[in-house]
Amino acid sequence: MNDSHFLHGFLNPKSVAIYGANNKGNSLAGLQIMNLIKSSYDGKVYPIHLKLPSVMGFKAYKNISNLPEIPELVVIVLPSNVVPQIFRECGEKGVKRIVLISGGFRELVDDRKNSLTEEINNISNEYGIRFIGPNCLGVYNNWYGPEDEKKSFNIFIWENLKRSKFSIASQSGTLSCHIWYDPENLDLGLSRSLSVGNEANVDIVDCLEYYKDDEYTEIIGLYIEEIKRGKKFLELAKEITPKKPIIAIYVGGSKAGNRALQSHTGALAGNSKIYNGLFKETGIIKTDYVQEFLDIAFIFSKGIIPKGKRLGIITNSGGPGAMVANNAENHGLIVPEFSESLQKELKSALPLTASFKNPVDCTFDMDLPYFYITLPEILMKSGEIDAIIQYGVVGFQEVLDEYLKYDQIAKHAEFHHQPDEFVDTLVQKLLQPTMKNCQKYSIPILYINPMNFNAPWSKKLRKNGAMLFTLWDRPVNALAKVCEYVDYKQKRK
Repeated sequence: MNDSHFLHGFLNPKSVAIYGANNKGNSLAGLQIMNLIKSSYDGKVYPIHLKLPSVMGFKAYKNISNLPEIPELVVIVLPSNVVPQIFRECGEKGVKRIVLISGGFRELVDDRKNSLTEEINNISNEYGIRFIGPNCLGVYNNWYGPEDEKKSFNIFIWENLKRSKFSIASQSGTLSCHIWYDPENLDLGLSRSLSVGNEANVDIVDCLEYYKDDEYTEIIGLYIEEIKRGKKFLELAKEITPKKPIIAIYVGGSKAGNRALQSHTGALAGNSKIYNGLFKETGIIKTDYVQEFLDIAFIFSKGIIPKGKRLGIITNSGGPGAMVANNAENHGLIVPEFSESLQKELKSALPLTASFKNPVDCTFDMDLPYFYITLPEILMKSGEIDAIIQYGVVGFQEVLDEYLKYDQIAKHAEFHHQPDEFVDTLVQKLLQPTMKNCQKYSIPILYINPMNFNAPWSKKLRKNGAMLFTLWDRPVNALAKVCEYVDYKQKRK
């Protein structure tokens, strides 16, 4: 781990004191301490509360001066007007790291402006304190205990997420937290998340410095409302992007967006054209959409990156194949017409009604081993494509099972229910050869199943390593941006 950087202590504290912690289920401070319990945090927890003798089973203290040790991290969820005094008490105790959740600082506008940010900055400088916030949600470290996958340091995400090497730094607490409400539908996972809020002390540049050398970060996601240290950001981004992709959402440029930012974090947003130029120069992948932000990171997280922009399309229905091809070319991907020799090879095995020039349209052919294994392998071995999108990986067994619920159908049907063990084995046999070929040829395959992500067949595909989407626009759009990044890296060599 990058333990020489000061942010390492924020992500790996051995002890935490929480101001404002209580036993209420609807309070932010209460959620902070409950998340520590839920994430199996095994450090020492010190709730600080003027009245309560204990909080969630932990002994509470009236003041930080009463603690038996100097906590490695302090979390503050209190009204803004008392925060300067709390900072001073922390400084006198010897605290060096604070996460300031509280709002009511720089984001206030009009006649509600105050000097609280300047006050806490002066105090932190006096005592050598580094702090994240204010107006943030804190930190998350899914590698707190590398040897125990169930253990994390978590004060703001209420789901136990799978581990990955995707890390976020965000000026919005919501983007660093709320996007994980439904992890059942997210195969992406998370490594670190740093919600920096108003950036009164720690900013996104600090996060980039940490992620640059962090062994548990291979993909970086940023939510940006403003960049305070532009020159340093530029230098870091140019250094990072040849090794690790950076995906960024920039919010600003429009009148309404700038107005919202001013009241949210007090950010002074810049012209969007300037940021677009900055991202293009540094190879940062820009997106305006949260779902695309996650989709791009998901493709990178599989570790199989296309070498170019040539897309092969396999489908069992003509319409989706045409829409994928059209959207792909509109987004800068290349959908090449296959060579005569490749067409001849495909034609020899496809149904007479099939199309084989690219897209390859199997017209609802039910030969599953050919559809899942042989066709992708033929395209990969040809050397004529760099990535594959395959539409129609539907779980027909569960569709047929629905029909079998009707007595009249069940009485005459020449098919029957297949046990889960059989279906599990079938999925493994259909997917594993192609997953190995993806690694062998460095060609990613993006599957599209119009069924629900949590449908039994979809779950089995995902369990066996498939990059799965429910419709075709998202994978095309995200893949196009991944390929733009690949093009940037190639030009930098």
